Amino acid sequence: MNNREQSPDAHGAVRIRGHTLLCLQGFRGEGYSAGFIENMAGLHRELNENPDRWVEVVEAPDAFCAACPHLAPAGCSLNSARSEEGMQAQDRHVLDLLGLPPGTRVRWREVLDRIRASVKGSDLPGICGSCRWLPLGYCRDGIDHLRAGQVISVRALRKDVKP
Repeated sequence: MNNREQSPDAHGAVRIRGHTLLCLQGFRGEGYSAGFIENMAGLHRELNENPDRWVEVVEAPDAFCAACPHLAPAGCSLNSARSEEGMQAQDRHVLDLLGLPPGTRVRWREVLDRIRASVKGSDLPGICGSCRWLPLGYCRDGIDHLRAGQVISVRALRKDVKP
């Protein structure tokens, strides 16, 4: 499998970038385009409804990036042609915090357990740096809810997002 392949693999594992593991906790039905939002909402729902679903953690474009209008042949181009380097650094940081080497396959439930045990909402500025979503507080709230034993569903937060 190459780094540009984003769909679930032959074993059904969903490929997820390290930093996206945290982004998912704050997803509120907003994003870079309608296609991106639809893809992210569908995958978010799939994982939360199926916590035993296998995921493969990576430091490269993933199943969520597949629908992003900023995905270029070299990876993320959100802020510049070199954005992918920054994204990979974030991925490595998150995977290190969670104790998950790139390429590890694990059930989504275990990812949530590791986030719950290893990351607080107040940690995000040091992890996410200049992410445009950070000031909105969505991820901080999502991680704080997760740590309190609650998983936020997009449907519960946004009435305009279709189930």
